[in-house]
Amino acid sequence: MLSDIEALQGQIRDAAAGIEAARALPDVLIADLHAAGAFRALIPRQFGGLDAPFEDYVRSIQNLATADASTAWCVNQAAVIGVTSLWLPEAQIREIWSPSDTAIANGPPFDARIEPHGEGYLLNGHWGFSSGCQHATWMMGAARFSEGGWRIAYFRPEDVAFIDNWQVAGLRGTGSFEFRIENLNLPAHQVADQGEPATVDCEMTRVPLALLFAVSFAGVALGVSHAALDDMLEIAQGKLPRYASLRVKDDPDAQRFVGKAQARWRAADVYLHSTVADVLGAVRTGGSVTNDHRAALRMAGTHVIRECADVLDLAYKIVGSTGIYQDHPMQRRFQDMHVITQHVQAREAHYGLLGRYAISGEYELGPMS
Repeated sequence: MLSDIEALQGQIRDAAAGIEAARALPDVLIADLHAAGAFRALIPRQFGGLDAPFEDYVRSIQNLATADASTAWCVNQAAVIGVTSLWLPEAQIREIWSPSDTAIANGPPFDARIEPHGEGYLLNGHWGFSSGCQHATWMMGAARFSEGGWRIAYFRPEDVAFIDNWQVAGLRGTGSFEFRIENLNLPAHQVADQGEPATVDCEMTRVPLALLFAVSFAGVALGVSHAALDDMLEIAQGKLPRYASLRVKDDPDAQRFVGKAQARWRAADVYLHSTVADVLGAVRTGGSVTNDHRAALRMAGTHVIRECADVLDLAYKIVGSTGIYQDHPMQRRFQDMHVITQHVQAREAHYGLLGRYAISGEYELGPMS
């Protein structure tokens, strides 16, 4: 089901340096990703999606990330945020997904509000980090509702003012611009309340969106760190460090670091995928997400990202100065990974939430849980 997406790895790898330089995915790659169904991987077949099992999808995103983190991030951001469309009326869902080139971008709200206006709504706001917005055909923004709670709103890229401040060291290719909206009138069918049951009941709409992001972004981290290990092993074959008597591959200290890094990566890989399989299997049969499920996904997402960063740092340490140059893949992976660790999904504060639940049985529900 996802083989057409994974078949693009070679093309993505070849384009990676250009993606970073341009801060955007090339048009040819975007067209091929659309043809493979990458941006609609999690949408039900009845609306033209792949309806991919989430377990397989996370593995596919991980494999893409071995080729380029920014591409995997853009695909994942669009595919997961696309699930929110399943809260809209069915006719609107079909309108969104009928074109073959649909891709959705969004961003966390910095200051956004929505209020009733005639038969529809009036939207104002400022959102950030809209990964993939340069190839998006729809935008989604969450906003505080004037009558309480939150609403999600769908609108077109031409309705927003983009702010190009994405001058960063890692994940440059995501082009994660901020955007603003002033006094945008929206019809009622482009606004939904995710606090209510989804229009489409499926496993993707039963699992909290933030937790879908947690484990899928952890998949990106696994792919990036695996690629860094491969880079390191290739360098180690021939490198003789300055003033050293042994090549890296023959150095007992380097061998010890390699062994630790490999063990930690494999443990993280098994941990993530077994957790996703266990929870999604339970949701399919049981129908609802429990606090145990929430805690399991949150712990796996956060911990795997942080473990992958440590693994990559071990690989970076082994290659020495070879990895510091901007034109070396290791440097790009190092920067990409350390932007991932700054994401809200990787916050160490999540450990406190999980520790509290383990000790007291009290799970703190919130936007990230």
